[in-house]
Amino acid sequence: MYSVRFFDTRQKDFVDFAPKHKKVTIYVCGITPYDSAHLGHIFTFMTYDLLERRLEDLGYEVQVVRNITDVDEPIFVRASQNNEHYTELAKREIESFQEIMRMLNFREPDTEPLASDYIAEMASAVQRLLESGNAYKLDNDIYFDVSTFPNFRSFSGFSEKLATAFMAERGGDPKRPGKRHPLDFLLWRGITDPEDPAAWESPVGYGRPGWHIECSVMSSRLLDTPIDIHGGGMDLIFPHHECELTQSESLGQKPFVKNWLHVAPLLLDGEKMSKSLGNLIFARDLLKEASPAAVRLVMLNYHYRLGGEWRREWWHDALDIEKQIRLLLKAPDSKRATGLLTKVRDALDDNLDTPAVLTAIRSHVLVQGSASELRDTLDLLGIAL
Repeated sequence: MYSVRFFDTRQKDFVDFAPKHKKVTIYVCGITPYDSAHLGHIFTFMTYDLLERRLEDLGYEVQVVRNITDVDEPIFVRASQNNEHYTELAKREIESFQEIMRMLNFREPDTEPLASDYIAEMASAVQRLLESGNAYKLDNDIYFDVSTFPNFRSFSGFSEKLATAFMAERGGDPKRPGKRHPLDFLLWRGITDPEDPAAWESPVGYGRPGWHIECSVMSSRLLDTPIDIHGGGMDLIFPHHECELTQSESLGQKPFVKNWLHVAPLLLDGEKMSKSLGNLIFARDLLKEASPAAVRLVMLNYHYRLGGEWRREWWHDALDIEKQIRLLLKAPDSKRATGLLTKVRDALDDNLDTPAVLTAIRSHVLVQGSASELRDTLDLLGIAL
């Protein structure tokens, strides 16, 4: 089998991904459905979509699981602000997200699990961590004791100071009194308010799971471990994936994952596009301006390891490239071969070099290359015209 080269987060080096087995398993952390899909989402999921397509092109059978975190605090907050039940909000945003994914011609995952469908399994995993001494109770809550996992933080490589800052910024509570260590993370949130919209009876008490245990359970429930490739956005490296890895290996799934791949953020005005900051460009708005093909073309400008600032001029360039592609495909087929498909395959194999992919397409169109060669390339890239 040929290999695809990419940067492995845990190994902190490039790897040549060429498994001996024909089936490849991928777990991608999906959305928390409390707002519409923005270009940061699109960039991450397109990276994985291209990886899946290239692996299939190489002859692998690829199984993808992309979860939906429909049990999480931001959903409850937004639903309360909207004066609606959180399940109504989640259902609406999930349907909107899935529609956009279909419009953009993204491959549908083999499974798209909802966290809310695995509450019992999550409570059972928390119970096992309590029994093994990896977890402890604090009031009505249950925390993972990071002192029981000597390699905690080795995945991210972050200093304790930086990890503490990120945990505070990304939903953790490092300053909570009574914790054994500031970086101990929540496994189960005990609920005493009878009006709380999201709580379940379980062996570990009435409440709901923490964010990290959700992916530990869903990934191992739906895929054999070790999983071949796992990842998402770079913002998930810590605390989410560090904690997920810690829990999963403490539950006996060691190794949990063979390779980790993370996608850099897109920026707007120098800041990461995020719902919390509100600096977003929504996919639905671009799709009102132009075709899904143009959205996929403009995303090729950004390398998954670098991300970068959203540039409106690149969007206009993508519209122009799409127009030229359409004209070439309508013209009588030129016999002028440029080796486009080979160039694109080589670029994808070389650390998913999408800017090089776009350069090859530009050059092919400029010289009025073979239309059939262009069609084959567009099919590989998932660009439907």
